[in-house]
Amino acid sequence: MSRRLEALLAVAACAGAWALMRWVVYPTFQLGDLRVYSHTARLIDAGLVPYRDFDLEYPPAAAGLFWAAFHLPGGFQLAFSMVMLACLAATALGGLAAARRLGLDGPRRGLVVGVIALSPLLLGPLVETRYDLVLSALVAWLLWAILAERWWAAWALLAVATAAKLVPVALLPALLVLHGRRAGWRPAAIGAVASVAAAAATILPFAVIAPSGTWRLFAYHLERPLQIESSGSAALLAWIRVTGGHLRQVQSFGSENLAGGATGAVATLMSLLAAILVVAIAWSLWRRALDPDWREAAVSALAATMVALVVSGKVLSPQYLCWLLPVVLLVPGRRGLAAAIVTAVALGVTQAIFPTLYGELVDDFDPLPVALLGLRNAMLVAVLVLVWPHSPRPAERRALVRQSA
Repeated sequence: MSRRLEALLAVAACAGAWALMRWVVYPTFQLGDLRVYSHTARLIDAGLVPYRDFDLEYPPAAAGLFWAAFHLPGGFQLAFSMVMLACLAATALGGLAAARRLGLDGPRRGLVVGVIALSPLLLGPLVETRYDLVLSALVAWLLWAILAERWWAAWALLAVATAAKLVPVALLPALLVLHGRRAGWRPAAIGAVASVAAAAATILPFAVIAPSGTWRLFAYHLERPLQIESSGSAALLAWIRVTGGHLRQVQSFGSENLAGGATGAVATLMSLLAAILVVAIAWSLWRRALDPDWREAAVSALAATMVALVVSGKVLSPQYLCWLLPVVLLVPGRRGLAAAIVTAVALGVTQAIFPTLYGELVDDFDPLPVALLGLRNAMLVAVLVLVWPHSPRPAERRALVRQSA
């Protein structure tokens, strides 16, 4: 199959699944975060400045996206949905390009595109009411740039992704190690500094005119408590089911959170764990960046980093599973195939929790949603184990050396 035909089929699959999701399977539109997005755009249109005249939990690049979608024809709901569809298609195309760089065969490329295209049906309509598919698309093409050793493109994409969502800054250690080990530490350091400076430049003007308001953007995320769907919350909910302990649900920071007991300590431990995992992944990549199979190691490292951020975060909103597309699906070998299958199932289980059983979860801590939550988060931990960059066995290493000779 030609590359052009394969790309056209990928886009068609995304569009078809999106149409089924929006107008057939889930015809009742859910506003989700669109109220916040459209309200932000209206305030900007009225001449108000984010962080100075009103608080905003999203970075300036995200506010720019909301404002641009607000001015597209067709109304904000439809326009934003079409923007997210474009991001889904871009994710599929980036996944295809990366898969070809990895040398994945047709069936594996089909699996990558298939899971990405079906993700709106597996995860539900929240994919069109949050902007996390922007991150999926940018990371997909960031991965392609790394595999093609187009380092400046990779640093530029990392800057854009960080400016839009902040979270991708956690990919910087892995990218720095890859670039430094393969092309020299001086260009790697220049790329890292330039990427951070470019992302910071989107925030700097607001920090100058409204330092306290801009700081609240970061304080908001630093101060968030343990959200009810996070791995830490799932463990605590399972614990009180067994021991009969007491926790209470509180609504704050735009989410349902847990309070009481050891929730504060668990939230701190989860943040510490996230930092440790990011550093450990970069270290494992250091050892393999010069191996003949360095591309496979790079994919595993980026996939593991994204999964680690989801698994160990204080907040695990259902749309965060979009972050796993397509990096987890691209991990080669049997481990990667298993991770792709588990990820697809986890998307479906997530939809069973939210919105289907979400009321029972947050109001009464019912056994069924608590069990499903524990299952989903255990599956994500399994995905992290499967995609973790591992050193090949001696026999595998000798075969790789012979192939590269």
